[in-house]
This record gives sequence, structure tokens and C-alpha cells, in this order.
Amino acid sequence: MEGRGQLGANDGEGDGRDMGDAEQAAQDRFAQFVRRAVDAAHDDHDWSIKQVAARCGIGRSTIFRWLSGDWQHHPELPKVRAFCAALDLPLGAALRALTPLPQKTPPPEVPVADPAMEALLVAVRDRFTDPRTTLAEKEQLLAALHRLAYRRLWRIG
Repeated sequence: MEGRGQLGANDGEGDGRDMGDAEQAAQDRFAQFVRRAVDAAHDDHDWSIKQVAARCGIGRSTIFRWLSGDWQHHPELPKVRAFCAALDLPLGAALRALTPLPQKTPPPEVPVADPAMEALLVAVRDRFTDPRTTLAEKEQLLAALHRLAYRRLWRIG
């Protein structure tokens, strides 16, 4: 049965056309992976798709579905494993092709700092870069900043 041993689940039902963009991209990447593998088998060994299928122990129609990126469910792991083994391909490459890429999330918003706090931080930075600031003053500033940055926060209530 096609549904057993699947590598992933289809987001939708029916013909799989209502899946998300990430899923479709994974299908496209796997189709390219299979295309390169089949082409290499033809170039290196003069194998037809029928011969590739026979060496893998899977049906020609399965390979054609993989090539077209047209399947209802993700390819079954045993079939992908057999395909990779017969063509001496790393299984990890096939699995990476089948894995949807994570959705890009926007970077977290940087909170807008209080202008008064910004002015204080600039003043402290300026003190550090001022050649008139003594080493002892710089050490005091660093110690104070260190205490503030790494102090334990006491919660009231």
C-alpha cells in the first residue's frame, strides 16, 4: 500500500496539488535528484528506465512518477533506499531532496531603545575611547557594566 512507510505526509487530500509551497519544492527537488540519477545511469551504464527499475526492484511507473514530481504520497522509504542502493547514491542526498526547507521567518524586531538610554550608552562608549580617560576609570566603568549586565534579577511579589 502506498501510504505505509512514507517519508512525509501530504498536506492535502486527493491528487496532492493543494500542498504547500515547501512540499511542492521538495517534490521538485526530488524529481531533479531522480532525473540526474537516471541520466547518470544511462550515460555510465547505458541503462534504460526499465533497467533501472528492474535493478531497484521497483516499478517503472514509480520512477516515472518520481521523475515528474507527480505523486499523491511521498515516496516510500524502502523504495527510495533501493533506488539509491542500486544506483550507488547516498541515501542522505535523496532524503535531503525530499525534506521541505524550513519557511523563512523574518528576523525578530529589535526593540526601539529609549533615547535617554542611548545617550548614556554613547557617553560611556565615548569615555572608553577618550584618550584622557585613565585606566582606573575604564576599569571602574567595566566593573559597573559587568555588574549591571550579569546581576541577578530580583523579582518582587
